[in-house]
Amino acid sequence: MKKRHKMLLQIVVFGFIILGIYFVWNRNNNNNSKLPNIKYSNEAITIMKEQNILKEIEQKDYSKTIEIMLLNHDLKHKYLNAYYEIKEQERTDFTKLVNLFLDKNYTPAEINDILEYLNDKNLNQLKEMEYVNLQEYVKISNMEVDKIERYKSYQVANQTNAQDAVTKVNIGLDQEFYSEISTIKNPNSYTVLLNKYRGLPKDYAPNDLTSLSINPNYKLRAKAAEAYEQLQSAALLDNVKFFPFSAYRTEQYQTRLYNNYVNRDGKKAADTYSARPRHSEHETGLAVDIRSNGLSDNLTDNDYKWMLNNSYKYGFIVRYPKGSMPITGYIEEPWHLRYIGVDIATDIHEKNITFDEYYDLYLKDKEKMA
Repeated sequence: MKKRHKMLLQIVVFGFIILGIYFVWNRNNNNNSKLPNIKYSNEAITIMKEQNILKEIEQKDYSKTIEIMLLNHDLKHKYLNAYYEIKEQERTDFTKLVNLFLDKNYTPAEINDILEYLNDKNLNQLKEMEYVNLQEYVKISNMEVDKIERYKSYQVANQTNAQDAVTKVNIGLDQEFYSEISTIKNPNSYTVLLNKYRGLPKDYAPNDLTSLSINPNYKLRAKAAEAYEQLQSAALLDNVKFFPFSAYRTEQYQTRLYNNYVNRDGKKAADTYSARPRHSEHETGLAVDIRSNGLSDNLTDNDYKWMLNNSYKYGFIVRYPKGSMPITGYIEEPWHLRYIGVDIATDIHEKNITFDEYYDLYLKDKEKMA
């Protein structure tokens, strides 16, 4: 009898042990089942337990951002809810940037836009600044965060949209012509931009000048000269005849020319049709002035129309077309052709914008890297 009681007692004790194991397993399984289908890693769960935030997190959907913050030991409890609204980014400084911008009072939505749309240059500048309202500008590709206040002022003063304000301010049009001048670092580029805010280095001269076949006194850089010959031949097939009357100019020649115009018409007037030395495209060897047969410094309406519709096919643009003076600062010059390459010239033609605008929108970052 005693032996039987002992056996029953062992069975009961064993049963309690099994039952205890089941309850422990079931509790752990239930705890983990509260976590979403895509579970946090064991390492992340361990950190949650250490920080006593497991219960807070397990009630919500899985968040890759939470996981990353935990594994990088950068999770701040006060920002826990904000992390759920921030999209994870594949970058090594993701967690640091998230906390930095949360500390600066950016909302999760603003941080998502900042990390998605800003390039490294803008991000680095923004890191050093106090909170900036980027709402209207963050998705504009050519926006520069250090110019935000200038964009806002230009937008209000000119009653224009954000994209237009960004491009115009980047060109420099919120300032007087020639008031702020930067020296071009890559003057040999075929896409170099010269205007009243950007000038060539002193005494710059291209080293691949080639004479045009029609007159050896007129020279362009080799690729531009070859393209000009093709352009002129194509025009003749359509019975359009034009001739060069100015091509490459030295800085000294441009200085004399500009000063003559100033002496004749005054500086204000001269600046509307003549570039100051080191700001003339002729000094790059990429510009040529043309005229119709028998005309002085001009094209017939028919020749001009042909040029607008065909020059881009050979890499040239009419640099100062009708209506562009508010941007370029120069009157319409039907005769002034600028070589820039077929692909870009075609794109400018299709977009129907000035080279100044195109450069800021699509070329400036590439030029800086060249």
